[in-house]
Amino acid sequence: MSAPAGSRLWEVDVARTGAIAMMVAYHVAYDVDFLAPGVPIDPFGGGWRALQVATGSSFLAIVGVSLSISNARARSRGARGLALWRRHARRGAQVLAAALAVSLATWIALGDEYVRFGILHCIGVSMLLAPAFVRLGALNLALGAAAIGAGLAVRDAALGGPDVLALLLGFAPGGEAGVDRYPLLPWFGAVLVGLAVGTLLYPGGERGPWARRLPAAAPAALSRAGAPGRHALPVYLVHQPVLIPLVAVLLLAAGADVELDGP
Repeated sequence: MSAPAGSRLWEVDVARTGAIAMMVAYHVAYDVDFLAPGVPIDPFGGGWRALQVATGSSFLAIVGVSLSISNARARSRGARGLALWRRHARRGAQVLAAALAVSLATWIALGDEYVRFGILHCIGVSMLLAPAFVRLGALNLALGAAAIGAGLAVRDAALGGPDVLALLLGFAPGGEAGVDRYPLLPWFGAVLVGLAVGTLLYPGGERGPWARRLPAAAPAALSRAGAPGRHALPVYLVHQPVLIPLVAVLLLAAGADVELDGP
């Protein structure tokens, strides 16, 4: 039995919650390294780096899936052209406003290491660009792979200066790149893959043959698990201000040398 047309899809919320849990786990390691450099943990290599990549990829792919669903539903209600794009642009603008707030806050806290083009910037810009690709359907799998390949190919190239183009396209700027760097190449590729997956699993914005195998209503435990995923943006904005002091307290309780002003 399918969920009512236009209703929230609990499995998407649960998947988003899973990405949030991965993000929190990674940021615990990042905060430990930032606050207590003497603790032997490297959030930039090995399994922790793999977790970071998996987390960013998950968030961005879910953005693509969600946009595919909302686009199809809006089209079924008669939205077309510029009016349809504006629906996505409003949400993208909200995310970009939050991204600018993150840039400002990290500039105050970290100086030249502030977030220039982090995951929220990437999501916001992707939400403005992705509507132009959504109707390509499964072809976005190939386009996504091409975007990822191009991003990996240029990630170590340099343009002469820390300009916006370099940050957007994945080049290593001549100046500081900042923390939490998610340039469109390769990361927009994950959004394109998500668009393709959304088209395949949710044709017309509702569960297709594969997704209909899921129960229409989430079991109680999964419904509760999906709650953070229904509020992903505010959770993202508050998790580090909550997590950093908590990690600091736990490090102090464990007897670690904590540098409250960072390394």
